[in-house]
Amino acid sequence: MAKLSVGLDIGFFSIKAVQLDRSGNQPKLMTLGAMPTPLPGMISEQDSDLEKVAETIKRLFANFGFNTKEAVVALPENKVFTRVIDDLPYLTDEELSSAIKYAAEEFIPMPLSDVNLNWQVLARSDGKNKNSKTIVLVIASPKMAVEKYVKVLSLAGIKAKALETDLIAITRSLVGRNPFSPSTLIIQLGATSTDLAVVSQGLIWLTRSISTGGIALTRQLAQQFNFEVAQAEEYKKVYGLSQDQLEGKVFEAMKPLADIIATEAKRITQAFDTKYPQNQIKRVVLSGGGAKMPGLVIYLANSLGLEVQEADPWYSVIKEKGMEAKLATVAPLYSVAVGLAERED
Repeated sequence: MAKLSVGLDIGFFSIKAVQLDRSGNQPKLMTLGAMPTPLPGMISEQDSDLEKVAETIKRLFANFGFNTKEAVVALPENKVFTRVIDDLPYLTDEELSSAIKYAAEEFIPMPLSDVNLNWQVLARSDGKNKNSKTIVLVIASPKMAVEKYVKVLSLAGIKAKALETDLIAITRSLVGRNPFSPSTLIIQLGATSTDLAVVSQGLIWLTRSISTGGIALTRQLAQQFNFEVAQAEEYKKVYGLSQDQLEGKVFEAMKPLADIIATEAKRITQAFDTKYPQNQIKRVVLSGGGAKMPGLVIYLANSLGLEVQEADPWYSVIKEKGMEAKLATVAPLYSVAVGLAERED
């Protein structure tokens, strides 16, 4: 009997969903689909705007043949507060709870009563020597943000099985639980932000989020060449960071913002490599809508001196024959949705 699981990713520009059958050893792709997000989308507080998002989700499920009304849903990284706390001594689970609440007050800019606080122990030494440490990934989700997503899903007739962050979902779909995967820097290139996560042994050890995303790159081009936004977006998609196109003019216009992303990637890589020299980052994986931009892989490989590749969330998913080429063209766009659908109950 099919064990269906749906991942729903409500992005700034598009809403994406993936349905997997998880009854076998390997998940099998049943259906997927995407629709443009009705702007302003989830950033709006107006009921009428949120109702439009709900209507779009309804149509997406109907048009692409989703036959379950439950989904695991993504909370955007810029809506949550994520931190790896690595300066705690050895602590039992009970001691950890109060220590995390105390530590969380330092990086969460709102009362703890206004957030849902979750954490995962990344490492805990045995407590027998004075250098024993506990390392914890802490995620705080503002209750108001969670309530807004639950409300939209309810309007769409969808039950939220769980909400989790983009980066947790991406880590699952791109690296999974494979202990032999090298330490990896994942760069999720979204519309309004770029999110970075260092993943080692299947766990997230370091995260950053910067407000330079695809929209900022498009605006930069529009300003530089006095283009309409739609024309600037087209130039970005066609020429991107290719230095040999249009005498490198598009590349030169976008380079200052691309450099911001590269600098942040270098910073997070150096921070991790210094802290865990025995486990250094060996590769970079690009995910999200911006991952397909021409020239980006080469530009980042040259900037970082590391192997850079586009995300492939389909690598461990069974697909119908003949689907591979089509799925490859949209692979980085579905990293979040696939990871959500792969979440264990």
